[in-house]
Amino acid sequence: MNKKTLKKRALKLINDAIKLAEEGNLELARKYIMLAREYSNKGRFKIPLEYKRKFCRKCLTPLIPGKTERIRIKSKILVRSCLICGWIRRYDLRKNKENKSGTSDN
Repeated sequence: MNKKTLKKRALKLINDAIKLAEEGNLELARKYIMLAREYSNKGRFKIPLEYKRKFCRKCLTPLIPGKTERIRIKSKILVRSCLICGWIRRYDLRKNKENKSGTSDN
């Protein structure tokens, strides 16, 4: 199989896993995510960021707010927690980020 078809299949599997998780079939959804990751390794392509953020990196459960994921905002930081394994990821929501040297662009 070529890289393009593997990528299409991987993204479709992730979308199908989310639908399965919403219906309550978490084990099959996890297997779909595992298969999608295997496809990305075999085809040597990266899963796009928007799809990577749809599942837990530790237990591979699709993240659905309220069912398998808790979302909180604490002092301009988005905190996403997996309710299955406890995995936590934080994202900075501030728009005015300074340069790494500590000076701002003016």
